[in-house]
Amino acid sequence: MTDVSRPQPFTLDRLRDDLAGLLYVQAEEVAVDENVFDQGLDSVRMMTLVEGWRADGAEVGFAELAERPTLTDWATLLDPAGAPRAGA
Repeated sequence: MTDVSRPQPFTLDRLRDDLAGLLYVQAEEVAVDENVFDQGLDSVRMMTLVEGWRADGAEVGFAELAERPTLTDWATLLDPAGAPRAGA
């Protein structure tokens, strides 16, 4: 049986799904190498992401993510060991 209480890893697919949910779009519509703010993310929704990820063990803050505003960069920040690419 799978432990559903365990936090999901911070894969690029997870980050894309999380962002898509906040933007009310399909995950496929979110570009991983484009600025998330250009795709419709605002600071309030970004804080929602940060808080949720911190609850799952992330050790990043709003400023770090805002300085590198692509999902590819966020995956590296959240999983420095080498976040897998989408669909990997």
